[in-house]
Amino acid sequence: MTTTAPPQTALTRAQVETAIAALQPVQRVMVRLLLLAYLDPTPEDIAFMARERSEPNMRAGLKQGGRSQIAHDKISGLPKDWIVAVENKVRQFQTQVRGQLIRLNLLADFLTDYLAGLQLETTATEQLLTSECEVGPESLEDLRAQAKLSPLSYALKKLAARADKGEIEEADYLRERLGLEYQARLRQRDRFKKRLNLVLLERQASILSSLSDEFLAEIWCIAVGPITNRRVKAVQAYVNALASTLKSSLDAASFAAAVNAGIGPKLAGGSKNEGIGSKPVDLAGDLWTQTIFALAAEPIPPITPKPCEHPEGGTKSLTAKLRSLAIYELGEDEEVKMWPRTVPCLNCLTVVRAAQLESGIIGRALDEVVAQVKTRSAFPRKETPATAPVEAPASQDKTAIEVEELLRPFIGDDAGQVGAKSW
Repeated sequence: MTTTAPPQTALTRAQVETAIAALQPVQRVMVRLLLLAYLDPTPEDIAFMARERSEPNMRAGLKQGGRSQIAHDKISGLPKDWIVAVENKVRQFQTQVRGQLIRLNLLADFLTDYLAGLQLETTATEQLLTSECEVGPESLEDLRAQAKLSPLSYALKKLAARADKGEIEEADYLRERLGLEYQARLRQRDRFKKRLNLVLLERQASILSSLSDEFLAEIWCIAVGPITNRRVKAVQAYVNALASTLKSSLDAASFAAAVNAGIGPKLAGGSKNEGIGSKPVDLAGDLWTQTIFALAAEPIPPITPKPCEHPEGGTKSLTAKLRSLAIYELGEDEEVKMWPRTVPCLNCLTVVRAAQLESGIIGRALDEVVAQVKTRSAFPRKETPATAPVEAPASQDKTAIEVEELLRPFIGDDAGQVGAKSW
């Protein structure tokens, strides 16, 4: 299941392109920059911006006109470095805005599928508690109520030590083991639900936002002053052109809503009071919002993720942890610790999503999950030495290691430290 498809609209890319083509050159450039995640500025757009870069009046933040316009018309050629400078800026910011949307789409898909699988893990554990351990509804409710207070790592290590020393019966071990896993899954489900909600809010805001005036001025290589005025006029002209293309009439309220949507939400870039809020964005049906949804419904061209910048980036250890995260085998403490580093990294998210898809973890049947939970929760049994008694210590060591391996998804990589303090 995926959550990346934006709301459907009858508007098409062809209609959007037709409306843009009807605008003046400066307005075409502005609209394509505002929709940079979905549209590529044309060579004519690049040349237009580069040509304006040569105007001293424009660099000073003044409008075109008078002698400045005459001088502009007399320019017969452009230095190559001007063209390249604008192209590089366009490519830089387009990669950023597309990378942000790709990252959020990837994260939303991963979390949605992860929660579906996590629900199966929780249901399977609850089913085994009731069927194998005869735990009643009241006891299950107690486990749920105490889930946030349960010191999982320490409790599991202590349980492993008791099993290794033969201090606990099989039935009691299974009940405690499943109870601890059940509580761990409940906590994990709550964490990932909150994470998904935050991602969906951020994704919604990012889709409906455009570059700030500071960023637009940096791409255009002119001062911020003219940008704000151009933004307003370009959006107004585009909305009128689109209404004409659709052969629909615009009342004052609809026109104002579309213009406000076009000039309102901005991605932060210099102005301290611009940015993404934490509240759901009102999904209006104005023409500008419909334009964004029509373009966002199409696949975003892929980009090559940058290498990880955190200390473990590119290591086999990190890849193994990401794979363990994808298939519910990463220790709770380790997952909480590494998640903040994983979320902003497109490279890490690409790895963890690929591991999730390739593992076959998505779409499992409940019976399959129940069998897996039952296997990893089984009471560890010591093997009877087949030869001389001198080999018994090695057999005991092996049993301890097997217990630790079974519990590793819940106690992390420091499983050998039996009785260690939980941090």
